Amino acid sequence: MDDPTSSASALSRRERLWRWLKKPWLLSIPIGIYLLVIGLAGFQSVMVASNQNVFCFSCHLKMDTIVQEYKASPHYVSEDKVHATCADCHVPHEFVDKMRVKITATADIYYMFIGKITKENFEQERPRLAQRVWDDMTAENSANCRHCHVGDNFDLSKQPQRARLNHQQMDARGETCIDCHTGIAHKRITVE
Repeated sequence: MDDPTSSASALSRRERLWRWLKKPWLLSIPIGIYLLVIGLAGFQSVMVASNQNVFCFSCHLKMDTIVQEYKASPHYVSEDKVHATCADCHVPHEFVDKMRVKITATADIYYMFIGKITKENFEQERPRLAQRVWDDMTAENSANCRHCHVGDNFDLSKQPQRARLNHQQMDARGETCIDCHTGIAHKRITVE
């Protein structure tokens, strides 16, 4: 036979659960946690997808030269078969800065849709757009360059003498990577 105390104990568990479910604000806690997890997973998926070259190429391929220049650059073609992605250079690695760039980039998408930046006028707009990227890189002390070009990837002893001397003196001169290294992944642009 059943033990009456275990039945009463089970009943009291059910009653407690029922009482808990009757208080909707308590139910909102697990639902809120569930929605938060789903939202964060979705957000992370969008962040990862929007940092892939295929995402960048979906618009920039229409600009003709951008993708071809990148694919011919040392950042894409390298001896060690490691490719720097568009995001490695153009999207900051720190969360707040990354969000700022992602939000700002939506303006570029808007301007493409309304026809301010088109395939036909892209080369005309390119110096202005390049200057904006260089200004951001300068303001961030070329943090995206330095994210990869550290340690063994930036061994001064393996560099030609002129490059080694310039790299050793750049901080003292108040320079950053982009001051000398425009035209690395895309053609060199002259800004007037």
